[in-house]
Amino acid sequence: MGPLRLPMRLRCRISAIERLLLWCLATLPAIGLVWASELPQAATLAAGGANPPRAVRVFRVYGWHSLEARAGLIWLGVDEPYVIRLGANCGAAGDEVPSVLVLRDNHLVPGRDRLVFPAGECVIDSLLRADRNKLRASEITPDGNVVVRLIHDAGPRRKK
Repeated sequence: MGPLRLPMRLRCRISAIERLLLWCLATLPAIGLVWASELPQAATLAAGGANPPRAVRVFRVYGWHSLEARAGLIWLGVDEPYVIRLGANCGAAGDEVPSVLVLRDNHLVPGRDRLVFPAGECVIDSLLRADRNKLRASEITPDGNVVVRLIHDAGPRRKK
């Protein structure tokens, strides 16, 4: 962010302390954004050194836990948690729970498959394996009351 520019007639009448206060007020929102990004995020729960999988085979969804506005944990096996990030155009609130996971085949592929929330559908942007030890330390477990149905959508058929 560049220096604060004031009209010339105002620059002459403002003292150094007043300029400092104006600068602080102008940069306060940016400082707040930096501070908010240092809070625990979904990325801190991802397993270290793991490359994101291209696809994960799915038979059943065992649980969901909301983390942020567009991120959550999904259990695709009894002990297989993944950090999911949703696309930027997702309108779901941070505490909403998905009702359906829509897959094209038996594999979850980021960028192709989607979660359905009460507010609408959201494309899965990325998928990372979660660190089970970090989840245990944070006491994060799948919500047993959440049921996420699995639907296979073959998509449009190709013409011959």
